[in-house]
Amino acid sequence: MGQLFDPAHGPVVPIGPFYVANLDTAKADTDLLLGNITAETLSPGMPSAGTVVGISVGASAGPTAGTATFSVHSAGTELGGGPTAVIDSVTNTLESSGLAPSARQHTFAKGARLGISATTTTNLAATTVDYRGYVWVRFDPSGLAQT
Repeated sequence: MGQLFDPAHGPVVPIGPFYVANLDTAKADTDLLLGNITAETLSPGMPSAGTVVGISVGASAGPTAGTATFSVHSAGTELGGGPTAVIDSVTNTLESSGLAPSARQHTFAKGARLGISATTTTNLAATTVDYRGYVWVRFDPSGLAQT
């Protein structure tokens, strides 16, 4: 993994996969499961301080109505103004991703536990759709083991 360690900015790595099956209508901040493990919605503690840089989500099928919006959270609290990914029926999307508005806006400390939550509209159709997603983070190079 040495090639992932950018000495100036640190590595960007995915955390996940986070997963939810049969997402229902009118849900607010429903946490996705880490690796589809029952009741496990947060990553293990981050090994170093860093920054949340993005989110990416994919669906097994496009919804026929409504919207599902996915957000990054830290210890169960969504990042205000953080990156989001939207799967909706208007554009019939099967995947979506979003970046943080600025490079250092959403920092986290060593040990932070991250996750993904979903909010759906009241008319979301195709509740048999499964979703999986990743949180993309950049670890601070000063906190990483140097070789």
